[in-house]
Amino acid sequence: DAVPKQPGTPAQRAGLVDALDAVRQLAHAVGVEIRFEQGAHSALHPGRTAAIETVTADGPVIVGFAGELLPALAAELDLPERVALAEVDLDLIVELAGRPVEVRTLTSMPVATQDLSLVVPLEVPAGELLRTVVEGAGDLLESARLVDDYRGPGVADGTRSLTFALRFRSPDRTLTAAEASEARDGSVRLAAERFGA
Repeated sequence: DAVPKQPGTPAQRAGLVDALDAVRQLAHAVGVEIRFEQGAHSALHPGRTAAIETVTADGPVIVGFAGELLPALAAELDLPERVALAEVDLDLIVELAGRPVEVRTLTSMPVATQDLSLVVPLEVPAGELLRTVVEGAGDLLESARLVDDYRGPGVADGTRSLTFALRFRSPDRTLTAAEASEARDGSVRLAAERFGA
């Protein structure tokens, strides 16, 4: 379970977003920048599979895959119907981490957090939308990560709602809520322009 059962709240099962986040944390811990692209793997569900890439001087390198196990394979292995997993080449990630890592100057300025939900067609890759969110937000954006992929009541057929957790920070001053919102709105404008979000 991603979130254990608590009084009055049922347990929440881990899913694909949790698998992607685990890979992201692993890569961050060793200093390798990764991205998720639409991928294909024989054991994973088409459309719910991500190739895990890093970019080197020679171009993109696939370091693994993450996705949902094919339902038939999950049944054959006596696993729950929806199983998310990630497979990464740890040796390759450690090897790639051997190069110098660029770090930001530490700051004591507080972070401003905002969530951003965008409704896009199903065929829009989450990784491509994430890069658009980062590009549109500008220099005040410290980090952005996918936290939810919702399809269901309230979202039109053929679309999904992707929610990103955004962290904004200035190196030399406290940001106002308006400044963080303006940066977030830059992401919204660019996503609307590129994907009709």
